[in-house]
Formats: sequence, structure tokens, C-alpha cells
Amino acid sequence: MTASGYGRILHVASIAGKDGNAGMVSYSASKAGLVGMVKAMGKEYAQTGVTINAIAPAVIRTQMVDEMPESQVDYMLSRIPMNRCGTLDEVAEPISWTVSPAASYTTGFVFDLSGGRAVY
Repeated sequence: MTASGYGRILHVASIAGKDGNAGMVSYSASKAGLVGMVKAMGKEYAQTGVTINAIAPAVIRTQMVDEMPESQVDYMLSRIPMNRCGTLDEVAEPISWTVSPAASYTTGFVFDLSGGRAVY
């Protein structure tokens, strides 16, 4: 990518990496490490034409969530002011933009898809 002067790298982090999830220390820590890596690499590659970003979703309605115990989903939703899961379409739209040529001035950024959970 650097040789061609163009590239888009988008990692999938989690709001847990920015906000933490009780009972999910390893997951939260690994996603926090990913957030730090994106920020550092975004700066390192900023002048190469390669952008490095991430999205940090909260709970997104997927088969995995559908198979979780209802009490776990209720706990996660209780932390989201919109009181609902995000949808795959709501994830796809910012992904499409972030990996497009239109996002040429965006690097080292972590976009929160949190339904209001993350309001820093």
C-alpha cells in the first residue's frame, strides 16, 4: 500500500476497548490495545496515503447476540441510552465511507457506534 501511495485499513475494535466491560477484562484489554495501535499507526503512516482507522461498536444485532443469555443482552443494553442494539446496516455505512477515497483526511480515528454509550 505504501509503495502505491494509497490504502485503507479499518480495524474492528469495540466500545469495550474505550469504556471497559465488567466480566470481560481480556476482551476489553485486547480492544483497548487495538485502539492504541490504530492511533499510533495512523500517525506513523499519515504521510503515505494509507489511512488506518477503526470502528468501535457497542452491541450490534447479530446471530452471536441472538444466542447470548437474555440477561447478558439486557445488561449491555442498560448501558446504551438508545436502549437498543445497533444494526448491521448502521455498521456498514460508516465502514463504507471510512474505506473510500472520500476519507482521505481521516487517519488514526476510532469511530464510536455506541447508541450514546460513549459520550466523551
